[in-house]
Amino acid sequence: HIFNDTDLIIQTEIGKKSLHQEYEARTGRTCKPPPQSSRRKNFEFEPLSTTALILEDRPSNLPAKSVEEALRHRQEYDEMVAEAKKREIKEAHKRKKIMKERFKQEENIASAMVIWINEILPNWEVMRSTRRVRELWWQGLPPSVRGKVWSLAVGNELNITPELYEIFLSRAKERWKSFSETSSENDTEGVSVADREASLELIKLDISRTFPSLYIFQKGGPYHDVLHSILGAYTCYRPDVGY
Repeated sequence: HIFNDTDLIIQTEIGKKSLHQEYEARTGRTCKPPPQSSRRKNFEFEPLSTTALILEDRPSNLPAKSVEEALRHRQEYDEMVAEAKKREIKEAHKRKKIMKERFKQEENIASAMVIWINEILPNWEVMRSTRRVRELWWQGLPPSVRGKVWSLAVGNELNITPELYEIFLSRAKERWKSFSETSSENDTEGVSVADREASLELIKLDISRTFPSLYIFQKGGPYHDVLHSILGAYTCYRPDVGY
């Protein structure tokens, strides 16, 4: 049987009345909405949320909430709101603490940078071994002076120029290319001092073992190729030492 819109509305209303009558017959209680004082006032002007739904009245085709149930729902809602506010306050304090520590760290870096640039670097030979410099060093070098400081600290006793480095790096690359795929660690044992460049092949093995937990020297890492090139160039520069 197919109902038109009017028949469907009539059947729905009849179903609602039957449900109310059945509930009243079983419980002996009359279905009526709770007092207006227990309802949430001005709900349309307050922020809507899923937790606020517990304060809404049930649909008209369901039994209305009792006063006790409405009050219990109100109490549960208030407790949830209070707990949410506590979490928000706690998270806000945590964010504020993190930002405060970050600002303090940035201020320390800025202050240290001024000291390094104006006091330490211009007088490096005099200041490098002082207690103050060591303390600042352990606190961490500002990024803007890190390269300069380490360059001065390491020095260049071998007097290697960029051009000289490229020459020996090219030689190392040629030797790597000439090594056969079957070369092994045993191939470098017992070789003469003049042929210790053969130890270049061992560099590949050792790089992967260098601080493996950091992954920065592993293949594909940011410093794998750099370390490989430096060790190779030095080995060709000092074949009497080798690798």
